[in-house]
Amino acid sequence: MDTAFLREKLDVRHYRRTNHEVLDKPIIAAYEQVREDPQTQKSHLFHGRYENIYPPRDRFPEIEPLLSWIEARCREVLHLEQGELGIAFWFNEMQPGNITTLHTHNDSDELLSGVYYLDVPAESGEIVFHSGSEHVASMPAAGDLYLFSPSLPHEVRENRSHDVRLSVAFNIGIRSTDDA
Repeated sequence: MDTAFLREKLDVRHYRRTNHEVLDKPIIAAYEQVREDPQTQKSHLFHGRYENIYPPRDRFPEIEPLLSWIEARCREVLHLEQGELGIAFWFNEMQPGNITTLHTHNDSDELLSGVYYLDVPAESGEIVFHSGSEHVASMPAAGDLYLFSPSLPHEVRENRSHDVRLSVAFNIGIRSTDDA
C-alpha cells in the first residue's frame, strides 16, 4: 500500500493500533454474543447478507476502548481539541465470496468516515478508494484504521478466503445537544 499516495491524492489516513491482538479479542468475543441480541439492528441486505450490523452500544461495553482510540485519531485529523464528537458505528461481516459495492457515506452531517479491521484473513478483499479516474487498492490487516472523507467513494473487493473478515465501520460528526 502506498500510504503517501493515499494521504496526498485521496486524503485517506492510515493508522495501526499497537497491541491490537490483545485489545481486540474481547471486542470480537462480545460481538459474537451481541450480534444475536434482539436489539441488534441489521440493514443493507445485498447479495444475501446484511452489510451493516448495529449492536446496541449500551449492551457492548467492550467496544468503548476502541471507540475512544478512534475518536482520538479523528480529533487529530479534524484538529479538534474540544467539543463532543458523535460516532455511529456498525460491524461488517464479509463471508467468503462477499463484496461491498461502490458507495459513499455522505448522507448527513458526517465529518469523517472510517473502518477498523478486527479480523482479516489472507485474500479477504482489498478496500478500494476512488477519486475521479484514480483509485488505490489496499489490503488491510487486523489493527488497521482508515479515516477518509464521507464523500470519498470506496468499495471492498471479493473475500476470496475461506473465512469471515470482520470490521467496524463508522461515521463521525459533532454531537448536538439533542443527541442522547
